[in-house]
Amino acid sequence: MKIIFIGTSSFGIPVLKKLLLLNEQIITVISQPDRPSGRGKIIQATPVKEIAIANGLKILQPENINDERIIQTIKELKPDLMILIAFGQILNKNILDIPTLGCINVHPSLLPKYRGPAPIQWAIIRGEKETGISILFLNEKIDSGDIILQKKVNIFPEENFQELHQRLSLESAEMIEMVLEKIKTGNYQKIIQSQEDQFYARKLTKIDCRVQWEKSSVDIYNLIRGLSPNPGAYTEFRERTIKIIKASLNKENVTDYSPRDGKPGSLVHASKDGLYALSGDYHQVIIQRLVVSGSKEMDASQFINGYRIKKGDFFN
Repeated sequence: MKIIFIGTSSFGIPVLKKLLLLNEQIITVISQPDRPSGRGKIIQATPVKEIAIANGLKILQPENINDERIIQTIKELKPDLMILIAFGQILNKNILDIPTLGCINVHPSLLPKYRGPAPIQWAIIRGEKETGISILFLNEKIDSGDIILQKKVNIFPEENFQELHQRLSLESAEMIEMVLEKIKTGNYQKIIQSQEDQFYARKLTKIDCRVQWEKSSVDIYNLIRGLSPNPGAYTEFRERTIKIIKASLNKENVTDYSPRDGKPGSLVHASKDGLYALSGDYHQVIIQRLVVSGSKEMDASQFINGYRIKKGDFFN
């Protein structure tokens, strides 16, 4: 079976490695063009491209995968199957119709819930207790095709975006072998998705990432872990932007504070254990690791020593 693998981010790497381990015939890898990255804006290859090069695979990096020349190139390759994971471009019908066995997508949610480009982040931010992996046939609507295989995955209470991202990517690699066998034998049933309105996991904006201290401590905590380490939930302190990397909830003493102790965002305690900030319900979010704009990541004690934190200071 001739396979074209289409992907950009690190999420697709475990599946690509699994295909190589299974000795599947990967005729080409398609990835996004190299882009500037980091503070120095150095041109870097995509994570998927790096793995492809290391394994001697052919690479295509179109600015627009739906360009007629790219479509013609794919037709000439005569793929049986295309596998798309976190690519970053939408394929039109002219491409989807090329492979004889179809084009499948690995999506990190329990579809039809959390369609869209940021399902892992939004599931954590919204306090979900479970998510999963859906492997489906692509159609022209975003994440709306028929499902081949789906698996539920619990979200751990203290798990952040990076940790869940890694677990789900590894889980998808375990599932792909079973899916390939189903497709090769034709022994599968398509599960038609409900088209009822669901929360759309849209791309996060800067406003989405700002901590709103008027919200509950649980909502703030979920936002922080849902965006950690990148892009990161942020706030402001003494007119400087603070990105919060790690936080926890104060489960021991959450009811002794009231509006007289300060507005939401006020610091009521600071120690090596963290910065205790009031939330809108006057419980406490304990900030443990953070990054001040222009500085390196630090723990709470380093921040306290460097900025001479005192009771009554506050985050905006």
